[in-house]
Amino acid sequence: MTQQDFTIRSAAANDLTALMAVARDTGLFTPDELDGFTQMTGAHFAEPGMDHHWLAAETTEIIGAAYISPEEMADGVWNLWFIGVKSEAKAKGVGSALLAEAERRARAAGARLILIETASGDDFLATRGFYNQRGYEHEATIRDYYGDGTDKVIFRRAL
Repeated sequence: MTQQDFTIRSAAANDLTALMAVARDTGLFTPDELDGFTQMTGAHFAEPGMDHHWLAAETTEIIGAAYISPEEMADGVWNLWFIGVKSEAKAKGVGSALLAEAERRARAAGARLILIETASGDDFLATRGFYNQRGYEHEATIRDYYGDGTDKVIFRRAL
């Protein structure tokens, strides 16, 4: 699969089920976290006009998604809240293309810095490597944030 084999577009409210399928397919979220994900996506689509961006990568179906929004308490800081690719489409450039498009949209809206939060642990090793390989730097670790032995790891990238 190459970039020509998929397109990236703004996600729409009728994509909610497919976005949830991407999140579920990553295998990185608990059922409670997936419930929160459903609420987050539903709230986004219920409030059109917000400066938030849900992106969908698709072939004949949605194979990846990303969500980025501005930080309300800081000037020019955006958060990448979610990025995921279905297992059959991993390592084919989909995640990189989604991240690049998220950065492009944030930059166009005046972003100067992007933050990404993820977790420590072996399940997220590839995720952290993905961010490192794309120019994100480890900024902070909050020990035991998600539970005993599971830290919050924060990455940053200046645009």
